[in-house]
Amino acid sequence: MEDVEADKVDSLIVDEHGYIKHRGKLLNALKSKILTTLVIFNGHPFMFDEHVLAELDRFSVDFDIHVICNGHYAEKYNYIKLHHIEMWEHNISHHFNLLLATKLQQKKNIQKTFLAQIINKDKFRDTVISGITSSDILNDTVLTDKKVTGVARAELIEMNNSLMRHAKEEYKENPDVFPALNGFAISPNFSLYEKTFCEVVAETKNTGAYHFTEKTFRPIALRMPIIFLGSESMYDRLNKYGYTFYDNQFYKHWQDENISLTERVEKLVCFMKHIKEDETAREQMLSSANSNFQVFWNQRKLRYYQNWNEIFDKICAGKQISRVVDSIYSMCNF
Repeated sequence: MEDVEADKVDSLIVDEHGYIKHRGKLLNALKSKILTTLVIFNGHPFMFDEHVLAELDRFSVDFDIHVICNGHYAEKYNYIKLHHIEMWEHNISHHFNLLLATKLQQKKNIQKTFLAQIINKDKFRDTVISGITSSDILNDTVLTDKKVTGVARAELIEMNNSLMRHAKEEYKENPDVFPALNGFAISPNFSLYEKTFCEVVAETKNTGAYHFTEKTFRPIALRMPIIFLGSESMYDRLNKYGYTFYDNQFYKHWQDENISLTERVEKLVCFMKHIKEDETAREQMLSSANSNFQVFWNQRKLRYYQNWNEIFDKICAGKQISRVVDSIYSMCNF
């Protein structure tokens, strides 16, 4: 930041915290032409409210402002140069996790149809949990909420931290184990995945601005069928990425904002009963899970790197910036 005040800077990259802390200084640097290009890395789209984004959009009419967002905003903006990435999808796609996913398939011994690792943190998730626990589908569901298990989230986090400390120490000479498990944020409990068929997925945010986390990509990477409880825009985005989900008209009702959340949860419970009772439905869900597994470990893994290359091509276009890839490419000319 000292360089911005002292001398002309062609391009500057800051994270979301840096932008919020130095917002006035950065915008003044653009206005005074000390700074030519501002790139903001927004790892959590919820950190930028509508006022921050509206201001950036106004400034982007006259100035070169790029936002790399790990997620998607609730509103559309006309002038900010927005670039989207999926960090959680990439973090989980470590090759060692593919070995773990393969081992899981070998160890499968399904005892219950559903797994719902949903932490009761808001009205949305509370309504989903209440709908499941008040129906007889609970008897065919492994639910990790404290009301059912008696284990608080803080205890789960500490168990995970203990596991990670052990893995880091036990396999300190192995460069893969810790980064692979760390990619999940919370390591998968394979004992739960072994004995269940399908995971019910509720994201951190299921309406408005959102990003996909390990909650969505963990079961996909492990070849688990899922029921996705996000908004229509989230569902459509996953479809755009190539992921597909067994429907049976459920998502039409789930995404209908004209009916109450309680009614939609009733539709969810009916859908779960249908899956439990219909072998053809489960076969189709397995087919989708296999397809999603291939998309995750092949097309999307490749797309992550292609996307970053395209982002920096756009940011660097027309500027005197030497990209490392260009320099190395030129050097490899014997």
